[in-house]
Order: sequence, then C-alpha cells, then structure tokens
Amino acid sequence: NPAGTTIFTSKSPALNYTFPVNGTYTVKLFINNGQSCSDTGSAPVFVYPGLDPEFTSTGICVTKPTIFSDKTSIITGAVNSWKWDFGEVSSLSDISIVQNPVYTYPLEGLKNARLIVTTTEGCRDTLIKSIAIISHPPLTLSFRDTLICVNDPLQLQAGGTGNFSWSPVATMTNANIKNPFVTPINNTVYHIELETEGCRNSDSVTVRVANHVDLQLMNDTTICSGDTIQLRINSDGLHYSWTPSGQVFYPADQDPFAITASATNYQVKAIIGGCSTTGNITVNTVPYPVVNAGRDETICYNTKVQLQAFTNGSSWLWTPSTSLSDVALLNPVATPANTINYIFTAYDITSGCPKPGIDSILVTVLPKIIPYAGEDTVVVIGQPLQLIAAGGDSYYWSPSYFLSSPYIGNPIAIFNEASDGLRYKVEVHNSIGCVDSSFIVVKVFATLPTVFVPTAFTPNNDGKNDVVRPISAGIKRFDYFNIYNRWGQLVFSTQVSGKGWDGKINGQLQASNSYVWIVKAIDYNGARYLKKGMVTLIR
Repeated sequence: NPAGTTIFTSKSPALNYTFPVNGTYTVKLFINNGQSCSDTGSAPVFVYPGLDPEFTSTGICVTKPTIFSDKTSIITGAVNSWKWDFGEVSSLSDISIVQNPVYTYPLEGLKNARLIVTTTEGCRDTLIKSIAIISHPPLTLSFRDTLICVNDPLQLQAGGTGNFSWSPVATMTNANIKNPFVTPINNTVYHIELETEGCRNSDSVTVRVANHVDLQLMNDTTICSGDTIQLRINSDGLHYSWTPSGQVFYPADQDPFAITASATNYQVKAIIGGCSTTGNITVNTVPYPVVNAGRDETICYNTKVQLQAFTNGSSWLWTPSTSLSDVALLNPVATPANTINYIFTAYDITSGCPKPGIDSILVTVLPKIIPYAGEDTVVVIGQPLQLIAAGGDSYYWSPSYFLSSPYIGNPIAIFNEASDGLRYKVEVHNSIGCVDSSFIVVKVFATLPTVFVPTAFTPNNDGKNDVVRPISAGIKRFDYFNIYNRWGQLVFSTQVSGKGWDGKINGQLQASNSYVWIVKAIDYNGARYLKKGMVTLIR
C-alpha cells in the first residue's frame, strides 16, 4: 500500500485483487524466487474513482460525415488521451486519437463504435455503443392503397423520425406532418419524402375515390328449415351491416353465416365512408321430414320388443341392422343381446328438402337374472331358519307355510313337524317384472339339536360314501369336528358342517381301521353341544 506495507500475496500467475481504498499501490512480481535464474519486476497501480466515459454521435447516413462528441465525466484529475475505433470492419483506418473526431462510414449497417479514455491519475475505461448507419431512414405507412367516398376526409398515416414532405398539396391540410388530412375528388397518388440527418427515403399512397358502392348479390335460394347458410356478395365496400342481425353470425362480415328457421329476407348494406348501397337476399325454407322413433324401451334379458316409429317421409331406414327383423319396416321386431341405440332415418323427396330427418330410440336390456335361494340345509323342529334369496329386486316364496312372509327375500321359517325334505321355490323379479326361480330343500328332524356322523365310510372313489362328514341339525356354530387315529394323532379337523375327511393323512391313503371323532358346537338356543363317536374306514 502507499505506506509500504504488504497487504496481499499470491503464487498464481494471474493476480486478482480488489483495492479497499483510493491511492497509489505497488505490485511486485518475483520470477523463480530463490533460484539461480530469477528476476523481479514492479509497477504502480493508480486507484481513483469517478471516471465515466461517454460520447454522442450525430449523422447516420452512409458516405456522409458522422460527428462524435466526447462527453466523458471525471471527478479526480483530467482526461489526457482518447482512442477511438469507429467499428467499420471493412477498414483498418477507422480510428482516431482526437477528442471529437468526424468519420464517414463507407458502408451501411450496425457499427460498434468504441472509445478508450485515460486520465492524469492513471485511470482507464472503455465504452462501446452501437450506431445504425443507413442509406434511407425508416419510413412506414399504415396503408398504401385505400378507397374512400367522394368528399370524405382521409387521414394519411406515416411513421418515422425526421422531416416529412407530402405531395401533391392540393386538398391537403399540412404537407409537412406525419398524418395530414386529404379530401380528393378523384383517384390520387400521394407521395411522401422523409429526411433524417441528410438521409432521404420516399414512398407513396394510392387513394381511390368512389361516388357509389358496387354490390352484387347471390341469387335467392331454398334450404332445409333450421339449416345454416352462408350469405355471399361481391362488393368493393369497406364495411357491411346485415339484418336481421339476430339470425346472422358476425353481421359485420362480408359473407356471414345465418341460421334460417323460416323464410327470411336478409338485407345487407355495403358502405364506403359516406357512400352506401343496400340489397336483399330471400332465403326460403322447406321442412325436414317429420320423424319419431318412438319411446325408449327397457326389456328383459333374451326377450323381444317391437319398435313403433312414425314419419311423413317417403322412405326410411333403421340402423344398425343388428338384431332387427326388417330395417325397412316402421315397426320391426328387435331382439338385442345388449343395450343398443337404434337410429331411425327418413327422407321425403317430394318436400324439396334433400336431407333426412333423424331420431333414435334406446333399448335397454336388463342383465340376466341369476336367482339364488341358498344352499340345502337341515334343521330341527322349532329351530328358526333364516332364508336368504338374492339376484333381484322383489321375491315370492312358495309354498308359503312355515314362513314369516312369502313376499320378502329373507323370511324366517319355523317348522313344527318333521320332514324328509321340504322344497321351497323362490321367484326372483327385477325392476320391470322379469322373473327367474331357484330352489332350496330343507330337511326337518324331530330331534333335539344334534350332529349326525356315519359309522363307516369307503374312500374308494366310487362316488358313494367316499368321505365321512358331520351333518348338523339345530346347530348354530361348530367349534370343531376332529377325527383321531388309535394313537391319538389328529388326522382331520373342520369347523364347517358338511365338510369331511377322505381317508388320507398328508396325501397318503390309510388302511382299514377305526377312528374316534369328537364334535363341539353351539346349538341354535346358545347351549353347548359335545358328542363323541367311532367311525370305521373300510377298504
């Protein structure tokens, strides 16, 4: 630092350091320090604030002088050198060291002019600015060709920067502004010239003058009632107005679409400023054929339905043809396997409307009823039996005796006499009365709650007595049904009534022998039930 104290060291070949305060600093570089071939160099670094390079330029025309003016500001010291590079890539002589140089660009384009300044305090800075050198100043026109009505005022509209000059000046309010008003009585071409810093550009606007509006209309026509039609005209109008506007999409369009439910006279007004012409187009309508496919139907699975259509048309057709007896009939018989939408189409060539009338009917096929009355079962006299039917929306049981109600899906049956097998039928109905049925057989014993186990079985796969199983009567729940061999080994166990043993242990056939069974259960009254017995396996 200025006091001679080392404030920063580095062993990197590229040194980066930010000075904390202003002043003159010394940087010293040691090369191969401590070796036989070494050297040392030093240089001052001047740290002063407030240098702000700036310049302006005037003149943007190619081959004409561009004047550069130094506007650099400084707080400490003074600027003592300027080095200019005017950014002309085609030349090596586009440089200067004067404060305010003048340079003539030989080619147009975007130039990156650069100024490097230094001060008496040793400061140095660089500024680069882009300068567009042009041969013609930018000139834009909002329109180059337009049409007006005679005696209507028109404002010409140009864009750009510089001095404007319009001609001819007759009927013009001010020829030296961007947007003068003109009122020509004949077709006129207006010329404009723009001058910017010695560069010039020009263009023109053609103004056509009309004393009327041309309008040619499409012929009157006939369409099907309610259809959309495009109204068409040929016109040199600039603006349009259609009525009745409530039936016309975008009534300001030249050729709009309209919906015509009944005969309508459409009027159009074509406008050029103060000039206008009006015309009319009549659109007549003829009705579509009247069609009615009939009401929607809901049918049972695997049944038929006769369709009932009506039309005033002269020909008709049903689609799809799948499952229809005759697609050319008004009332074909349908036998659909699944829900289907039939479409009825009718034509009437005598009415003048070539399009068909269309209607449809939905035939809903309800799913097949899968009736369920429950599994065959065994009870004892006085034991309540809960019957449970499923598969439909309503039910009817028969015969109705011993039942709490034959008209519900889950009646309770209580029997007061024994039966070898009472067969109940349940009719299962869906929402529209389709019906199917199922059956359940109930055997009623005149005993106390018990479990029946046969004394022998023959597991020889002949379909007879191949399994020993417990059959319960009056039992609410099995705790277990176990079978043991003579060594006390458990060979089978279940908690399900009717599930049995096939005479195998771990898949191995067992020889003829006697086995002990034990059943523990709860009867329908909640009382405990325990019973033992013997069963013989016979080979």
